[in-house]
Amino acid sequence: MNLSPKLIDESSLREWFDAQGLGQGKEISFERVKAGESNEVFIVKRSNDFWVLRRPSLVPLSFDGSNRIMEREFRFQSALEGTKVPHAKAISLCTDISVTGSFFYVMEWVDGLVPSDPIPEELGGMDSYHDIAIQLLKALGELASIDYQSAGLSDLGRPEGFLERQVGRWKGQLDSYQNREIPGIDEVAEWLEDNRPKKTIPGVMHGDYNFHNMLFSKEKNPRLLAVLDWENATIGDPLMDLGYLMGTLNFENKNMPDRSQAVSLWADRAGIKPESLGWYVVMSKFKLACMLEGVYVRQVEDTTRKTTPFLGEMVVSLIDQAIQFIPEASDW
Repeated sequence: MNLSPKLIDESSLREWFDAQGLGQGKEISFERVKAGESNEVFIVKRSNDFWVLRRPSLVPLSFDGSNRIMEREFRFQSALEGTKVPHAKAISLCTDISVTGSFFYVMEWVDGLVPSDPIPEELGGMDSYHDIAIQLLKALGELASIDYQSAGLSDLGRPEGFLERQVGRWKGQLDSYQNREIPGIDEVAEWLEDNRPKKTIPGVMHGDYNFHNMLFSKEKNPRLLAVLDWENATIGDPLMDLGYLMGTLNFENKNMPDRSQAVSLWADRAGIKPESLGWYVVMSKFKLACMLEGVYVRQVEDTTRKTTPFLGEMVVSLIDQAIQFIPEASDW
């Protein structure tokens, strides 16, 4: 039985929106704004009201798994209510697959802009880099400070042994689809295993915290309006998010806060003293390389997909960056 014949069933969704008390009138439109590897995003318009609908792609890697991810995303976003983490308010989750072929959820629509690198002039250009970076660090610290047990998120992760599982998990995933040699990948994996931090403090992780998952106000002095894309969120080690962000920020930019200031901005809000941060930077590059190689292999092997050659180059570059960074990791 084909449970996902199409992405949007307007008639069924209109009835569902009626039942949720979301807008009025027969006219309802769905504008597809993002077609990702695993999820689809639509702006929903009804009369003068707007929302965002998020659902799995038409051909997910796992139908049951993609539905569980929708439910997890909704729960993580719902848990942000009452916190200082900027976010789009989660409104309603639908687990009835008869409506449009899969689980989906609706959140508020936030009018903003996702920054690119370099920062566009619409957001103040590179002069805004400092303020944007500070806002990212502060929001990430607030996320790490959330009491996940009180927020009812304890069942959405396995913090015990989290770091011990990371290298094996991502290397095992890579081995399942790797079809080419990636220079240095085994060297980085071995270093990570040999230098893994001995203790961690469990907390909420976003899992993909970077510029491309942020929504800022459209002005010269932009404000962070919402952290987006919670599909990789889990209960793990919050320093994984910090290591990922620190590894992507350009500290050579004259408009950036220095590294110690950046760490303090996060730590003051998280209530956690970062240790072995260099290990987390290397781990973030290793993890991202393994993830992107999977995307690249699917593109190459699936003739219906458009291949993005730079993805393959980026994987090699990330591992090279990790190798180059290892000698200074202990200084972080």
